[in-house]
Amino acid sequence: MQSPIIGVFAAAAMSVAAGADDFVPGELIVAPAARAGDAPSMVDRGRALSVRLQQAGVGTLAMDRITGTLLVSVPAGQEDQWRRVLIQRDDVLYAEVNGIGSGGLIPNDTRFPNQWHLRNTGQSGGKPGADVDAALAWDLYTGSSAVTVAILDSGIDSDHPDHAARLAAGGFDFVNNDANPEDDHSHGTWVGGVLGAIADNSFGVAGIDWACRMMHVKVLNSSNGGTVFWLTQGLNHAASRPEVHIISMSLINYPGSTSLQNAIASARGQGKILIACAGNGGLGNADTSWPGASPFTMSIGATNRQDARAGFSGTGNALDFVAPGDAIVTSAFNTHADTSATVSGCSFATPLTAGIASLLVGKALDLGLPGLTHDEVYSLLLAGAEDQVGALSEDTPGRDVYMGWGRLNARSSLGALLDRFDCDLNGVWDVLDLASGPDADTDRDGILDACDPCVSVADFDGSGFIDLNDFIAFVIAFLDGDDSADADGTGFVDTDDYDAFVRAFERGC
Repeated sequence: MQSPIIGVFAAAAMSVAAGADDFVPGELIVAPAARAGDAPSMVDRGRALSVRLQQAGVGTLAMDRITGTLLVSVPAGQEDQWRRVLIQRDDVLYAEVNGIGSGGLIPNDTRFPNQWHLRNTGQSGGKPGADVDAALAWDLYTGSSAVTVAILDSGIDSDHPDHAARLAAGGFDFVNNDANPEDDHSHGTWVGGVLGAIADNSFGVAGIDWACRMMHVKVLNSSNGGTVFWLTQGLNHAASRPEVHIISMSLINYPGSTSLQNAIASARGQGKILIACAGNGGLGNADTSWPGASPFTMSIGATNRQDARAGFSGTGNALDFVAPGDAIVTSAFNTHADTSATVSGCSFATPLTAGIASLLVGKALDLGLPGLTHDEVYSLLLAGAEDQVGALSEDTPGRDVYMGWGRLNARSSLGALLDRFDCDLNGVWDVLDLASGPDADTDRDGILDACDPCVSVADFDGSGFIDLNDFIAFVIAFLDGDDSADADGTGFVDTDDYDAFVRAFERGC
C-alpha cells in the first residue's frame, strides 16, 4: 500500500504553478490519478473523473482519447483557485492552466526576409544560423517602451515611417547647437533602423527591439565627421538624462583624449551601459579606435553572413564581442518609400548589440528587478555568446583578439537572464521568484539578486546548510500544517508550498 506521505508528495510534485504566460481563460487541463479499485484503462479513469467533477460543479469540455486527460471549464479569472482545489483531490494527478503557444514570431515587414543578421536562412549564400537568433528571442520578449537608448550619431530622419513613433524626447544637435537632431548624412538613420525600426508594420525593416525609445544625439556632421568636443557634450547630455539606460556609439577613430576619457568614465559612473565600435581598420584597430578602445565601453566587432569576422572588423585586446555588421539591411535615408539600405561596418554591429542590451534591460524591468548595470548586461551577453563560430585560425576557444568572447545571440542571452531569476525553478518567471528583495547574499554567488531568498526556503532548519535534515523538518511541518511550511508566502499551507520547497532544495538556489 502506498504511504500517505508519498501520495501527498507525488501529487504535489506533479502540480504545475499557474504562471504569467498566456493561457485560455476559464480552462484547466486535469489528469486522472490511479486509485485502488479504479479501472486499469486511463480513458476509463478519465471518464470516471469527469463524472465525479461534474457532480462537484466542474464541467468537462473535452477528453484526450489516449491518456484520459480532461479539459475542464472553470470560472474565468479563477483558474488558479480552482487548480489549487483540484490538486487536493486523490483522484487528480495534476491540474494546470491551458497554456497558449505560437510559432516563431516573424514580423511582417516587407524587407525582413533580407535581414540575415536577424534570421539567417542561407539567403544570398549565407550560412543558416549565422545570426543573433532574433526570431527566437522575440518569442520570449520584444522590448519595452520604458527603456531609452541614446544614439550618438548623425541624427535621425525624424519623419521616417519606421522611426517617427519611436523617438524619445530630449534629443539634441551638438553640431548645430539646437534641439533638432535631424540627420543630414544618413548614418544615424541607418544605425537607428538596426536598433529600433518599427517592426511588424508591413513596411520596411524590423529593428531588433520593437518597443524601446530612441533618443538621438547628433555629434556627427553632414560629412559623417565629428569632434571630441561634440562627442563629449553628447556623452554628458545622455548621461545626465535619468531615462537613458544605454548609450550606443557607432563612432570610430576618435583619439583617447583626457576629455573623452573623462566623459566616458562619468557616463559609466552615472549608471549608463556603454556600447561602441571596435573600429573598421582591421587588425589592431580595436585597441586604438576610441570610444570603443575605452575599458569602460563594450567594444563590438563585425561578422558576415558566413559567421566569419568581416575583413574590416577591428581586432585587439579591447575587443569584447562581435555581431553581424556586413551587408546589413536597414532603414533607407530620406525617403518614405517602402525600401531599405544595405550597409557595412561595425557601426551596425554596435546598435544590434545595443538592441539586445535594451531587450535585457526591458525584460529585467518587467520582472520587477532593479535596472541592469553595465557589468550585468556584459555578463548576460557573455553567457549567450557563441564561441568558435568563425575561422578556426581566429575564433579560438574563449576570448581571442579576433572575435572577442564570440558572436552575440539575443535568444541565449535572454534565456540566461530568465534562468538566472527563475529561482523556484518552475520554468515561469513570476512573483514567487521575486519575493521580497534580499538583504544578504544567501546563495553566496557574490551578488544580491532575486535568487537569494531561495536558500532561506531550502535551509528550513536554519543551520546554514541545505541537507536532508531540512527536508525532514519541512515534511514534518508540512504534514502538521504548520505556518512555517508556507514556502510560497501565500498565507496558507498547501501542495504549492511543497513544490516551492522541493525546487529550492533541489537547486540549492
